[in-house]
Amino acid sequence: MTTDTKSRILDTALALFNERGSAGVTTNHVAEALSISPGNLYYHYRNKAEIIRALFARIMAEWATNYALPPGVLPDPEILARMLRGNFEIQWRYRFFFRDLPTLLHIDPELAGAYRANRDAGFLNTLHLVRSFAAAGVIDHPGSDTGIDDIAQLLWLVGDLWLVFKDIGGAPLSPDDMDQGVRLFWRIINQPTERTTK
Repeated sequence: MTTDTKSRILDTALALFNERGSAGVTTNHVAEALSISPGNLYYHYRNKAEIIRALFARIMAEWATNYALPPGVLPDPEILARMLRGNFEIQWRYRFFFRDLPTLLHIDPELAGAYRANRDAGFLNTLHLVRSFAAAGVIDHPGSDTGIDDIAQLLWLVGDLWLVFKDIGGAPLSPDDMDQGVRLFWRIINQPTERTTK
């Protein structure tokens, strides 16, 4: 057994989870799809929860790359557009995870801890990115720390839940849905959040 086998297990599990949902797939299903014995699979991953945690580690790595502002590079619209599009590409690749997220976190405290720690760190990075892109004039400046926090919260809501929202509507997901998600991001970051009410 090699590291490549571990990757094949994750790739196969991901495809099955995306197709059937994580609750509808067992480790036996994954082993059968790979034409290996359950014992061989358990050599690498003791159970389905370990497979899902390993897939979440992949998500975290992809998020870290997607939302990294290159050192010494001034924020510009092209970088921001790449980040916004990249978010939905990641969510599409791991759509089962976002679709099943509340249940996954409820049944696996270890996954829940990792997710929440990553979310806390990621939210701080989102605040940093909003400030950086606003200071560079790429997006409208929210006007205050409260405005920056509001923008960051809205970006997370759309970023984590948009494709899930579309998916539960019953229609098959398409690239148009990702395009609309990106447009929603742009609407959030280019609309002032603090207006004078008369």
